[in-house]
Amino acid sequence: MRKIACPLCQNDAGRPVRQRIYHHLTVTTVLCPTCGLVYHNPILEDSDRQALGLSHRELHTNEAIRPRTLQRVRQRLARQAAFLEHVVQPGWQTLEIGCGLGLFSDWLNRHGCVAVGVEPDRQQAEFARAQFGLEIIQSRFEDAVIDRTCNFLASSHVIEHVPEPRAFLSRLRALAAPGGLLFLETPNILAPKVSPRRVFSLAHNFYFSPPTLTAMLAQTGWQVVKTRVFYQDSFMVLARAAHVHDIRPDPQHAEEVWQSIVRHRTAYYLRLMFLWRKIPLWRRLRMYRYQDFPARAQPIKVSV
Repeated sequence: MRKIACPLCQNDAGRPVRQRIYHHLTVTTVLCPTCGLVYHNPILEDSDRQALGLSHRELHTNEAIRPRTLQRVRQRLARQAAFLEHVVQPGWQTLEIGCGLGLFSDWLNRHGCVAVGVEPDRQQAEFARAQFGLEIIQSRFEDAVIDRTCNFLASSHVIEHVPEPRAFLSRLRALAAPGGLLFLETPNILAPKVSPRRVFSLAHNFYFSPPTLTAMLAQTGWQVVKTRVFYQDSFMVLARAAHVHDIRPDPQHAEEVWQSIVRHRTAYYLRLMFLWRKIPLWRRLRMYRYQDFPARAQPIKVSV
């Protein structure tokens, strides 16, 4: 574990949100009072998690690869495909970081792209190769040798896991061709779908909102083109390779994040979310109802 300053604004005075003990690890989650980024501090590194004897897959889901798992991934892929409609072009060189079971990279291949995936978990990497014939680099992204530039990069539910998100986004920027695009999806700390006990987990290091991720993208050379925010669960971002800009969320955003965390602690149970979120019709019509925000109209005002 390693003590850090806020990677978005460099403030080192986090507001405690939660503390929990996992075996021998004491995990403290804090909210940056300047920008609203939520993260574990000290940060958890892969070596800390590996000491628990868990693979990447076991750490995150602790599930075997089975039809129900594939069904959930297909449902997520359908939402992502709808967001990326008319964006992906045949002939593109693409790279997916944390490709998991390979369904998204297979979708890219079926749309005429030349897709390569990076996946640290051996079991999932082998499944993606065997099931879809994908080219998979089985490695942590930080350690992977990648000798190509890409028109399109994608990473779904990965950035919240990494110990250094700025370095993660900067390396993606270095791999992007001029005008290259980046697709990200990550849980939204303003509208989590899981219970308060599960929001802050051992698997995740960072808890983004649309404004905090937009700002970090700008600081690492990405300009957000479009953001899709679901009513509950996650949000998606499409960004284009651009110049670095020192953009930070409005200072009032930190209080908004704090209030959303406090509300969720009671609203999840009062609204019977633990029941509603299991009903397919409710998930389709309510949880994954969305609002799109083009680059000129981000959901929270930012200042330079």
